Amino acid sequence: MDQQPTEHQTRTYAAGISILLLLSLLWGGYQWRIGGTLKKENEVLTKRTDSLKVVRDNLQKELEGISSQLEAATAQNQSMSASLTSINEKLAEKDKALNRLQKDNQSIGTLRKQVNELKNLKESLSNELASVKQENARLRADNSRLTQENADLRRLNSDKNVNTFLPKEEEESSASLLGANAFRVDVMNRKEKLIVKGRRAREVAIMFDLPEGAKGGEDEIVYLSVKDITQKPLKDSKAKQVNVNIKGVMNPVTVHLTKAVDFTRNPQRVNLKYKLDEKLKAGVYVAELFTEKLFVGKVEFRLR
Repeated sequence: MDQQPTEHQTRTYAAGISILLLLSLLWGGYQWRIGGTLKKENEVLTKRTDSLKVVRDNLQKELEGISSQLEAATAQNQSMSASLTSINEKLAEKDKALNRLQKDNQSIGTLRKQVNELKNLKESLSNELASVKQENARLRADNSRLTQENADLRRLNSDKNVNTFLPKEEEESSASLLGANAFRVDVMNRKEKLIVKGRRAREVAIMFDLPEGAKGGEDEIVYLSVKDITQKPLKDSKAKQVNVNIKGVMNPVTVHLTKAVDFTRNPQRVNLKYKLDEKLKAGVYVAELFTEKLFVGKVEFRLR
């Protein structure tokens, strides 16, 4: 006959089963808690990843907008060839970075790196855009000033038949004006070909007409002084400092070239050729001409 389990054995079995059930419940609760924690952490990571993606995508859009503004602003200013290389390099760097971002994985570490890189690119392009806008504003101001000077010039032509720019002086100093007209500037390279790029300029030719009424001697010395838009004379080891007796002109005058002209042969066309001692940057330059007692005139020219 089969032996029936004793009461002690029955209790032991029941206790073992209870312990197993309790352990199962504890393990299930632990797994549930772990699962809930992992789910929350995963949700946090997902939100963080999505947030970084949004920041990255917004930065990409901002970069494209800044790039478009930079290209448009640069197109408005064709005299900025000296800085175009730097701008194009930054735009190429931006395109290369955006292409690389499309290939990288989407981990949080990678996204953070991408965001930092885009922020640096945005700052760099924003600074470049601000610089270009500032330069364009300066050029617009220059153009407005030149427009006003040309209007004054036309008024002077109609009143006195004079085609030149007058220095800022009192009306009584108008007797110091020689009255040269028909100014022209040619910028040439080493092969004496006409150019508009400053870095290739090697010689500047200034031409003007002396009217019949311009009074002077047979060997009247004409002084040429060339300055940038800030009124800073060009660097030249052969330049001289000369004092002139002309009201409104500050002495001494930096003279880059002199030429003896026979004023008794007026009217005549005068041509002065000045070989540059330094490479010119893009910008606006001013050529001023004097004799010892008379202001001949001044002409501005622009280089890219």
